[in-house]
Amino acid sequence: MKRVLIPGAGGPGAVNLTRGLKIAPEPIFTVGCDANPYYLQLALTDEKALVPRAANEDEYIQAISNLVKKYDLNFIYPNSSIEMAVLTKHQAELGAKMFLPSLATQQIAASKWETWQTWKNKGVSVPQTIIIDNEADIERAFDQIGSRPIWFRGAGIPGRGIGGAALPCSTPLQARGWIDFYNGYGAFIASEYLPGENLTFLGVFKDGELLASQGRQRDSYVIPHVSPSGITGAPAICHTVHRQDLNQQGLQAVLAIDESYNGVAFVDFKGAADGQILPTEINAGRFGTTHHFYSAAGANFPYYMLKVAFNEPPPTLSKFNALPPDLYWIRTLDAGPVLISKDELEAKSLI
Repeated sequence: MKRVLIPGAGGPGAVNLTRGLKIAPEPIFTVGCDANPYYLQLALTDEKALVPRAANEDEYIQAISNLVKKYDLNFIYPNSSIEMAVLTKHQAELGAKMFLPSLATQQIAASKWETWQTWKNKGVSVPQTIIIDNEADIERAFDQIGSRPIWFRGAGIPGRGIGGAALPCSTPLQARGWIDFYNGYGAFIASEYLPGENLTFLGVFKDGELLASQGRQRDSYVIPHVSPSGITGAPAICHTVHRQDLNQQGLQAVLAIDESYNGVAFVDFKGAADGQILPTEINAGRFGTTHHFYSAAGANFPYYMLKVAFNEPPPTLSKFNALPPDLYWIRTLDAGPVLISKDELEAKSLI
């Protein structure tokens, strides 16, 4: 039997990962651990354990190692970039398999600026972007980047980056105020504003080969009013898409970061004013938060990747477009989710 440890088990991405394993066609024993005693109560695993924060690296690794031994676990399945990096560094000490991108790949993906530089150097089409190290760089951004507004956001640089903090700014004064609020010089980037659709590509890879993937479009967000940009990262409505440009550019974006990529990747794209789509960031080694959409619709990527990790034949999924187009996933705080097709919505005269 597969015996799986799920770190950060009370977080939404890990809860949905657990849901995927619970509906798998074989029994899978799960242990969830979390550093937050309250969020741990949200875990859906068979057993639960409180552990130190991953920032307390030695204590965290010792706790993980103890859980592996106590429950005779044979796989560790993180869905948090911080925990994933610590676990990757100490993988040889843990006595259980993992199936993750290399630490170097994780580190590139953790920095939006380093990701952009890597893509640019590998010939991937990317939005105009400038690192903001000082006030002069704000003026330079408004001189060199043609769009209005310009998207100022945290660069995600490890040790310096600010993860959220995205704001479309129309004037240097707005940008200065936003960056000053976060004391963010050296930790912000300015990018061409992309007004088009918000897309994502999720794929499972082994040794640089794409095995299965699916694209979707985010249509609206949970509590958008709390974010100045209206984008919170938590989609309220999204739907599956079949787009050749998304499929090909998603594959290109992942392999430009690591031509021998292992594990899951999802890449965010935005539509430019001229209709092309451009990548804005990559999440290496984790599924995100709302990926149970795919599992509920019939493409159980968490189980699929677990089978790949154990060198067992995975369920049959297409390399591209693993699901039909126009399946909608609808949710908000404490309501849903609902999986419904566009045809059903139209039949009910709802759209």
